[in-house]
Amino acid sequence: MDNFCGYLTKDKEIDETNIKNMYIALNPTFNDSNIFKRSNFTVAGDILTLEYDNYTYTIAFNGELYNKDEIIIKTSEVKSPLNVTSDAEAVLACYLTYADDCVDYLDGAYSFVIYDSRTNNVFMARDRLGLKPLYYTNTGNSFCFASKIKALLKHSDIAAIIGKDELCEIFGLGPAHTPGKTYFKNIYEIKPGHYGVLDNNELILVKYWDLETNKNTDSIEQAINKIKEIVSASLKTQLPTDTKVCSMLSGGLDSSVLTMLANKEIPKLNTYSINFENNDKDFSANSYQPTKDSDYVQIMLENLEVNHTNITFNNKDLFDTLKASMIARDMPGMADIDSSMLVFCDKIAKNDEVICISGECSDEIFGGYPWYYKEDLINSASFPWSRSFDTRCNILNNKLVSSDELKKYIKKAYDDTISNVVFNSLDAKENLFRATCYLTTKWFMNTLIERTDRMSSLCNLTVRVPFANYKLFEYVYNLPYKYKLGLVNGNNIPIEKYLLRKAFEDELPNSIVYRKKSPFPKTYDPVYLELVENEIKRIINSSTEPILEIINVKYLYELLETKGDSLKENWFGQLMTYPQTLAYLIQINMWLKEYDIDIEL
Repeated sequence: MDNFCGYLTKDKEIDETNIKNMYIALNPTFNDSNIFKRSNFTVAGDILTLEYDNYTYTIAFNGELYNKDEIIIKTSEVKSPLNVTSDAEAVLACYLTYADDCVDYLDGAYSFVIYDSRTNNVFMARDRLGLKPLYYTNTGNSFCFASKIKALLKHSDIAAIIGKDELCEIFGLGPAHTPGKTYFKNIYEIKPGHYGVLDNNELILVKYWDLETNKNTDSIEQAINKIKEIVSASLKTQLPTDTKVCSMLSGGLDSSVLTMLANKEIPKLNTYSINFENNDKDFSANSYQPTKDSDYVQIMLENLEVNHTNITFNNKDLFDTLKASMIARDMPGMADIDSSMLVFCDKIAKNDEVICISGECSDEIFGGYPWYYKEDLINSASFPWSRSFDTRCNILNNKLVSSDELKKYIKKAYDDTISNVVFNSLDAKENLFRATCYLTTKWFMNTLIERTDRMSSLCNLTVRVPFANYKLFEYVYNLPYKYKLGLVNGNNIPIEKYLLRKAFEDELPNSIVYRKKSPFPKTYDPVYLELVENEIKRIINSSTEPILEIINVKYLYELLETKGDSLKENWFGQLMTYPQTLAYLIQINMWLKEYDIDIEL
């Protein structure tokens, strides 16, 4: 299920019919032919309704469980009136068995909402790492929830509005956003690892999971073996036996590990890589992107028996897809980093692929980013991937939000996140690494997760991310930072993702194992840069484009004149340089127009 939504209205009693009708109102695919009986369930689209012990339970579920069989066993051992065959049924059985504690037993990528007529409450939850979305708002008359913001905006009482805080999110933190917030005023998200109980139209939020500081005394050899075990088990758990599976292969360590493991289970596995027109000619190595993927993909293909497809992107298509990728996210995103993922997923899905394995979410826990070891970044006392404060401040119209206001907003977002980290070490570097890991997981990784989920969902492709395994995160989070950076056995030069490299060094080519981290590829073709520059020029030379109200046009002219040379820092780490900064502004303008957003300050 890619979308669910519902209205809970104050002037009506919340009952099973009410919540189902609310769902149907926003689900255009619903019709009577969708309804059929199975056991004691009525299945209406993606809503399941159970009549049990004189009470009604209704669930709207989005995502997939990885431990459905385990849930079936656990619930049948206690009590369960259900003949479980689907993930949604398993979640409902777990709720009936353990009530609010059901979330402690679930493993997967999911969000769900359950109406319970016994308590007349609504229970809603999101998975630990936030792999699936869940949004909500309260209009004053209705409490509304949905898995997509665009569904909420169909409600006649919900307006698309941005205020000062939202401008701070977009220009101060974007394309990331504060956990729990969106770029729309009064529209919020259930945070990862949280559940909510709607009681008498009041939403009570509870954090049921977080990265916690615990003592770990494993040796580095034990840690390496444990990591190999968890990663291998996570991959196997996410490989269905009855559905076609493929893999994204970039030639980097993460995708190579998972592709190698998947290929053991699936002979002649279908694999896919991406490239951009003229990148072989225009690629320019730098400290963030030192090598081309294509060379390392070829090395992997020489060591695996897979069916490989290389997908080359047309840069005009990449530009033309900026709007579609923004709409998929419902907010401005990572510009062509989003649109390239959308095109990639679309091409894969058109090959009749159903489930695709991705190597994302490894860098966050294993220390794969420069800010884990570069002194100026790890000591920045702010978001290390977003040090472009001067640029962000200069682009935003300071008459709307002053530099001081923007700086205070960013600092509060940072401080609020760090306040959740528990430090139990006397080693300052250990504490700093832990804080950086927590910060990166909650912010940077969430931005990447949103990109992958929203782009793939639009293409009806399920992308599974085995590294986004909460048990792996719990374990590695509490290992010494020296293990993670390979500062052992007399070595004093940091090695990114040392533990993961060591865990699989005997199963992969040495050049793959010790390839320097290279981020998601982007285009270097001057054709693409010309397209975004021309569109920005068109926008700022217009008198009607909505973004003109909130940006400093004079500064943007200066940026164009220097061809980005005046940028002191990238907009968003290694992923968004000058072309992506312009494309992000283009997406903001598209968003303001497409969603007819009012600016209220």
